[in-house]
Amino acid sequence: MTIDKKVTIIGAGISGLTAAKLLNENGFDVLILEASDHIGGRVNTVNKNGYLLDRGFQVLLGNYPLAKELLNYKDLNLKAFDPGAKILYQKKIYDVLDPIKKPLSLFMTLISPIGSYTDKLIMFKLKINLKFKSIERIFEEEEQTTMSYLLKLGFSDKMINRFFIPFLGGIFLEKELTTSSRMFNFVFKMFGEGDALIPADGMQEIPKQLAKGLSSSQIVYDSFVIEIQDNKIICKNGTEYFSDYIIIASDEINLPKPFDKKVKKYQSVNDYFFTSYKLPFKEPIIALNANDNAFVNNMAIMDNISKNYVPNGKHLISISIVKDVSNLSEEDIVRRIKDEMSEWFDVNDWEFLESFQINYALPNQLNVKNDLSDLDIIQHNNIFNCGDYLTNGSINAAMYSGKRVFEIINNIENK
Repeated sequence: MTIDKKVTIIGAGISGLTAAKLLNENGFDVLILEASDHIGGRVNTVNKNGYLLDRGFQVLLGNYPLAKELLNYKDLNLKAFDPGAKILYQKKIYDVLDPIKKPLSLFMTLISPIGSYTDKLIMFKLKINLKFKSIERIFEEEEQTTMSYLLKLGFSDKMINRFFIPFLGGIFLEKELTTSSRMFNFVFKMFGEGDALIPADGMQEIPKQLAKGLSSSQIVYDSFVIEIQDNKIICKNGTEYFSDYIIIASDEINLPKPFDKKVKKYQSVNDYFFTSYKLPFKEPIIALNANDNAFVNNMAIMDNISKNYVPNGKHLISISIVKDVSNLSEEDIVRRIKDEMSEWFDVNDWEFLESFQINYALPNQLNVKNDLSDLDIIQHNNIFNCGDYLTNGSINAAMYSGKRVFEIINNIENK
């Protein structure tokens, strides 16, 4: 099984780690050059005083095809969010749950003011339609913006404003809903057929599991690659590496020369974490801010989903802000969060813990696809592209691109 071919992967995100895992298992000599001090890329958990802080508030959709294929769910000790959301609207809180998964919630969901009976019927029909529609067919459909698609389906402005904008805003990281309708249908299908999950010890457990078969010497940290010349890799610190095959698995705004490009559109997010002795709500569910001109988009109490996220009796509150707050100081943002959340919760003992600004959190998803041809991946005879930006912004897509580049290199060597 031994193959004397060296493969160097630029970037230890999900796509790069997937490629590394499969190549390593098939006898290739694998080396990863990672620009930061950790693996996982955008899937990263920071331990702050014993609190586990997931950067970018992410979840694993349990029905992702590639995740089910490549990850050991049992070992990840996955914990599920309740299906649905708490809607924070005006000064009240409404529970909108999936009546298929939570039959006892049917009455409360139907009478909630988050959309009309017609809206909820359209929602039910959409879920059933997507259940019987393949992922391949979803990505073959004509693209339009998610907003125009929702309007075409017949959803009211009330339903769009009070549910879809805060819900999808937290997923697509944009509230205009310009994201492709294909991506909406794919994500909505995944939510309908499986659970939204997090590993009990944080999202970082996903990249850790992908890297499990790699030795410490196979990952070189603080190695930002600036240029590739044939089979030579040049790092910013002056170190050079030579490799038979090179996989570029960095995000699209950090591609090395001569493959770098100007990226005009991508999505950002700001995460703010607070601790509190008082539990705002007890359910393992996300809360969505449906008020007009909302500052906070969504909120979750992480220890409601996994107790491992906290070291003591205090609770960990995760807040996501989608809008641009670059003109505000951290102090101003913390104050505005607490002022807004005080409409529904007692925030007097909320203590600010940490914040993260993720500049590049998602690629532009105006146009998306599900498959990658060899031409999409092969940059040169020995140089390959890899990353979710090639198809769509998801953990599933990142894994898929990593698997595809492995298949191409493996096929070349086994001809």
